[in-house]
Parts: sequence; structure tokens; C-alpha cells
Amino acid sequence: MKNETESPFGSPRFLAALAITFLSLWGWKYYMNQKYPPQKVKTSEASTPQAPTVAAGTAAVSSEKSPQESSLEAATAAATQIDYSNDKVAFSVTSNGLGFSHFTVKEYKDRIGQFVKYEPKTPLFAVLYKNQPVPFTVIKKTDVEFLGEAVIEGKKISRTLAFNPETMAISSEISFEQGIDALQIKIEQKKLVITGGNFLMPSFELQDFVYLQNGKTNSEPISTLKAGEGILKTASGVEMAGITTQYFATAFLNKSDFLPSITKKVEGEDTSLMIDYDLKNVTATKINQVFYVGAKKTEVLNSIDSKFAELLNYGMFGFISKPLLKLLKLMHDLLGNWGLAIIGMTIIVRAILLPFNVISFKSAQAMQRIKPQMDAIREKYKNDPMRLNKETMALMKDQKANPISGCLPMLIQIPIFFALWRAISSSVELYQQPFFGWITDLSSHDSFFVLPILMGITMYLQQKLTPSTMDPMQAKILSFMPIIFSLFMITLPSGLTLYNFISALFGVIQQYFLLKQTKTAALKPA
Repeated sequence: MKNETESPFGSPRFLAALAITFLSLWGWKYYMNQKYPPQKVKTSEASTPQAPTVAAGTAAVSSEKSPQESSLEAATAAATQIDYSNDKVAFSVTSNGLGFSHFTVKEYKDRIGQFVKYEPKTPLFAVLYKNQPVPFTVIKKTDVEFLGEAVIEGKKISRTLAFNPETMAISSEISFEQGIDALQIKIEQKKLVITGGNFLMPSFELQDFVYLQNGKTNSEPISTLKAGEGILKTASGVEMAGITTQYFATAFLNKSDFLPSITKKVEGEDTSLMIDYDLKNVTATKINQVFYVGAKKTEVLNSIDSKFAELLNYGMFGFISKPLLKLLKLMHDLLGNWGLAIIGMTIIVRAILLPFNVISFKSAQAMQRIKPQMDAIREKYKNDPMRLNKETMALMKDQKANPISGCLPMLIQIPIFFALWRAISSSVELYQQPFFGWITDLSSHDSFFVLPILMGITMYLQQKLTPSTMDPMQAKILSFMPIIFSLFMITLPSGLTLYNFISALFGVIQQYFLLKQTKTAALKPA
């Protein structure tokens, strides 16, 4: 008989459960702080990345300027601009490099109700020569097509820039005479500032360099940089590159036969991506590109070019996130509401996992049934570990009890949870989309904490309905897990909390019927 005064803290199962709990909490904290640190949003959400210029003092500039540089600066001072606006965007094309002095995405607003706006000092996507915007003479061919012509060092250069109101793509063709040895394109944004945080109060704001090189998508985190840290890195042979935030991106795609290199730079409050075309050994006289400014919406990016879809980064579980997002969109097409779509998707996912949950339930019941025999074996062979293990395995085999199968549903659901978490937190489709009542934005947290509380209650009920072989002390400790997870969900997107609530509710209903079925079977005569 087991000694009732024996401390449960010496139990290997207790120690294992405690270790797993603390490792899970630490792992969650580390991942959240590294990948999604809280951000200080100054004027708008990361969605409002006010694109800055290079701050004073960030780079030493020689006071000695060449005549060519001086003439470029003089032309810059006398720049002209052409404005354009429709129901989706508003921008100004400047003669400085034939880029955009400002670009506003009118389809979306940030958390404080302002349009997503980019206002870089160096015009967005401007053509640069020796780091200075080329002073074009601009002709407005149509409302959305512009032609710029210039002469630099006696060589003619021209650029055609065209905006597609349907796809939001910006096509560019640069023509130049032989003898121009290099040209650059620059993308700037304001660096998101980290203010701290912890695993209970995560932020989903992020900022990354994303680029496609040799067919592989690479990501360089910006928002995880600590105060005083910077980035100065280059990459050659780049097909596509951009600066992305949680929901938005500014990016370019090379359409020429030769590939540029890029320089990623973060210094102080400034973030920039310089695209360098080395023309010294190039026989071509044209550079073709496509640019994009706007939301990271799958259909839009794919309609321009599938390579732009690489701007959507769902992390290590992306192979799960993408089909889940497709299922979510399908449910939205059927139900017409993203909250209902999440509920529908959750039910489908839980239905697919139901066979595994049934196996887990039956295994837990079998382990509960043989617990007295297990305790007797532990007492009998407590001084003989090898015999104890042998007799334990023999008993579980005879009774068809497998503790590993009890963990199977959890092992499957954990990657699904993280995959859905990335899909919901990074998909602009859910950005500021309402469910009902107080849930006005599924991408933001539940401001009244109703869903986290409901989720905690259903998780507790599910826990109580699940057969357990743990001793009272272990069970008491694990009973706090619903509270801990509820605290996790306080600042997570309400869409994700809704998923967990419906999933836990499904689990409660599932456990109820399985228990009822088991009791009915037990009452039947042999």
C-alpha cells in the first residue's frame, strides 16, 4: 500500500509535469518577446510606418561635393510634383528620382483612425545616382503614368512609372545610356521602437526585412533589435525585397535579366533598404521593376506576382497556417462573417481531430482503471527499478493502456494553435473585422475580457471531465493552467481567443458524450 504521508514532490510524474509547465511558459515568453515585442507606436500602428529619412549624424558626409552632386542637389531643391488620388490610394510623384514624396493607403486605417501613410525624406522608390535622386523633367502621360527624363554626366536616362489602380502594382522601366556605372532605389521606414513587455502582455507589432535570394525567402528581424543595436548587411542576387510590418509592406520585384544587391540598414530610428544595380559590366540598357505599397493581402500579392506572396511570413508552422487560412476564407465566403468563419473552421478542425481525442480518452480511462494495480507494483518493486519497469509495461500491455496516446491530441493541437495564431495575427483579412457586439476587431484583444474568461471556464470544465491518474497535489497544480492560459489570451487577438474558446467548448461536449457512452456501456449486462 502506498504511503499516504509520502510527499508528492518526489514523484517523477510531478517533477516531469512541473518541468514541462515551466519550460512551456519560458518558451512562450522567449518566443513572444523575440518575435513580437511590444512596440511604441508614435503616430499610428505599425501599419502606419512613417518612413523617415536618415537622421542627422547617422552617417558622416564629406563637405567636399563634386560638381555633379552639387547640380543634383540644386535640381532637387527645385523639384516639382504631381498628385493623384482615388478611393484606394493617394500619392504625389516628385521629379526627384521620379519617386513618391508621399504614399497613402486609404483602404485601411490604423488603431487611432488615421490612414496608413508613408512620408520618406528620400522619395519612395526614387532613382538615385551616387545616393542622390536623379533630377528628372516629368511629363504626365496619363493620370497614372509618368515619364521622366534627365541627363547625368552627359548620359541620358529616362524612367516610365505607371500605377495600376486595380492591382495596386507600380511598374517601372529605367532606360539609360552606356557609361552610367550604377543606379540605386531606396525604401525607408521609421524603426519601430521596443518598450519592453513580457509573455503575459505580448505585442504583435513587427518589422522585418524580407528578401528572396536564390529561390529562398529570408527574413531579418528589425523590431527585435535592442536599444542602440543596428543592422548593416548586404545580400547579392536578390529577386525581391521589402520592409514589412504586421499587415503592410513596401517592396520591389526585379524584372530585369540581371539581379541587384541590397543593403539593409538600421541606425538609430531609421530603417532603409537600398537596392543597388551595378551597371559597369552590364550590356543591357534597361532596368524593369515592379513595386508594391499596401496590405499584405494574399490575393492581391499573388495577382501581381507570386513572388510577392513571400512577404507573408507565417513562421515555422507556415505549412499549416496557409491551409488553415484557406479554410478560414472558405468559411467566410459561406458565412459572411469572420467570427462565424473562425467558429466554423474550429468545428471542422476539432472534427478532424476527434478520432485522436477518442483514442486519448480511452487511454486515459484505461490508465485510471489500472491505477490501483500500478500503485501496488510501485510499492512492491520500489527497490528494484528494472523489475518495476518490466511489470509496469507488462500490465499496460495486458490492459491496452498507452500513456503516450493520451498526449497525441496535445502534440497535434500545439502546432495548429501556433499556426493559427500566426495566421490570425498576421492576416490583414481579419484586420479590424467585427464579430458581434463588443468584438469590433478580431485582430485586437477583447477589451472586456469576456472571451478569455469563457475560455478559462470551458478549459476548466474540460479538465474536470478528462480521466486522470494524477495524485491530488498534481491535479491541484494543473488546475491552475486554465487561469494561466486565460491570462495569456488577455492581449492576444480576440479571433484567436474565440478559436480557443470554441475548441474548449467542443472538448467539453465531446468529453460529456464519451463519459455518457462509457457509463451506458458499463450498465449493459455482460
